[in-house]
Amino acid sequence: MLDQYPNAHAVELKGERVLITASPERVKKYLLGSNTDPVQLLKKMDEATRIQDKVAGLSEEQVDKHYVHYVEENHSPDYYMYATSYRTAYVGDAIQYVLDINKFITDGWGPWHEAGHLRQQSPWKFYNMTEVQNNIYSLSVEKAFNQPSNLEKSGIYPKAFQYLEQVNKNYDEISDVFVKLVMLWQLQLAYGEEFYPKLHQLYRDMPSSELPQTDENKKQLFMISASKVAKQNLIPFFEKWGLRPNNDTIQKVAALGYPILTAEIWKGTDANPIKPDMPNVNNILEGNQFAWSLKGIGDFEFAKVNLNKSTEEMQIDLKAGVPHNYFNSTYASIKVQNTSGKVVYNKEFYGNKQQNAGTQKVSVKTGDFIELTHLEGGERATLINLDNNKRESLDKKVMYEVTKDGLKKVNQIVNPKPDTEAPTQPQGLYANNLTSNSVELKWNPSTDNIGVKEYQVLRDGQLIQTVQGTTFIDQNLTANKEYKYAVKAVDAAGNTSIQSEILPVKTKDQNVSYEKWDPKKAYTKGDKVEHQGTVYEAVQNHQGNGDPNWIFALSLWKPLTIK
Repeated sequence: MLDQYPNAHAVELKGERVLITASPERVKKYLLGSNTDPVQLLKKMDEATRIQDKVAGLSEEQVDKHYVHYVEENHSPDYYMYATSYRTAYVGDAIQYVLDINKFITDGWGPWHEAGHLRQQSPWKFYNMTEVQNNIYSLSVEKAFNQPSNLEKSGIYPKAFQYLEQVNKNYDEISDVFVKLVMLWQLQLAYGEEFYPKLHQLYRDMPSSELPQTDENKKQLFMISASKVAKQNLIPFFEKWGLRPNNDTIQKVAALGYPILTAEIWKGTDANPIKPDMPNVNNILEGNQFAWSLKGIGDFEFAKVNLNKSTEEMQIDLKAGVPHNYFNSTYASIKVQNTSGKVVYNKEFYGNKQQNAGTQKVSVKTGDFIELTHLEGGERATLINLDNNKRESLDKKVMYEVTKDGLKKVNQIVNPKPDTEAPTQPQGLYANNLTSNSVELKWNPSTDNIGVKEYQVLRDGQLIQTVQGTTFIDQNLTANKEYKYAVKAVDAAGNTSIQSEILPVKTKDQNVSYEKWDPKKAYTKGDKVEHQGTVYEAVQNHQGNGDPNWIFALSLWKPLTIK
């Protein structure tokens, strides 16, 4: 073909996912000269593209419709290889690593690296990570092509471990991009090949308003997001690497409720990966939607159960008929128990009794338990995870705890322990908008292990009202009289906190009024004025200078109304 077009400006080879543009001279030299079959080359490059798409969490239907373009470039002699919008470029003879199939497979780090640039996500590409993050894709192709790890053969792991032994570490200051890469790769070694696809998908699902813009915010969100994907508190790992989570990040990761990392995964290598200690991980079915099918004689489906965790609702559909006339007893059952220990749904199916058709919806939330029994189990009692279409048969009895991640198989339904922990003491009680017959009370919210249900407001030691918020207006009071107020917090179990500090409040004299404070006027010690609903008494003689803030100077004015 090249002999038929001796004056061709360029040669293009197009696969399913890739496009190669090169000069006829270098196609002859590197593709034909290496006896490379162009069809097999394009298939291998398509394969590498799909490997990197998988790392990025993209399915074949979701990928960018643009080809990954590999272009020979002869106008930038100062470059070797580079990547820019929708293409990767190879200056001069660098195109050999694209055109020679053996070099692409065994020594193709350059093209893999440049193609990786096209997939980088900015929200976790923080300081000095441009030439680090993209090598996750390079390592993934290298591994899939059964090539020795670049981190192993280049002696990167010993350098990384030497850095990790330092006392004062700062990940930003690591100059060797391959040492920095070890941290990212260890997450895949520890949590598997699904880690980075899930991380990419997590970032793509974030609203644009939540995406970080600064390097520091990118780092903090990355530590939180990685912990979400790993389903483990990874703060020890990032601290070991000198990534330095702030207090807010530490609290947000802790609030996820995942077990804290104890395994030293920062010591893992390709040759010796270290897996985290993940209790009960194999007992959790991850997903949001599940469907159970209960069948009887002749595979008659007498009950179908659909759980949607997003809407916190379970729908039970019953079909009219006899489940199995060979069984003169309970043939199957469905039970749901909530976090309070209350059974909110309980249905038994007798084998030889006619049942009526019906549909019922039940509220099911995180922490609730679901129990199903079926005397024949196996193929007549099945569960389908609708998120991934995985199907499994059930035993004669199966129990699940509903978790934030899906369904956790358990051996028994746990009756909750009674809540005996009281809320914390309400703090910061103060009076506002005091009049001759009313006062507005405000305070800071209490905390509780389960949650505060309400607050009790006491006047002179007697309960006068319960409120759900942290404000209350007491009315119909007597003028010029002192009252003593306090507040208690109460949780759903009835546990009551220690009452707040007592707040004495004296209502205004109905017949007394005070002049408005004038910031330019002279005042004598003992003078009383009113400003913004508060009465103040002059502490010393002084001449105002017009400053609107002098009324708040305690050296000049003493507030008589408690605020």
